[in-house]
Amino acid sequence: MELSNFGILMAIFATCVLIVGLYMFSGHKIGLMTLRPAFKNLSKEQWKNIGKWTMIVSVIIFAIAVVGFVFNI
Repeated sequence: MELSNFGILMAIFATCVLIVGLYMFSGHKIGLMTLRPAFKNLSKEQWKNIGKWTMIVSVIIFAIAVVGFVFNI
């Protein structure tokens, strides 16, 4: 069985997004995001909330990767 390139790339992307979400969920600030005025004065709880939603989005991206594997797109 041959895995689709689309599914592999989406799975890699979902893993990267999950890692960034875990990093933010642990309360760390991301340097590039803190340069924007909207993210300058966020508290730890707000960073945790952003990290939680980032991890949820990564699960959705991983589901797209699974669909890519199943239908061999």
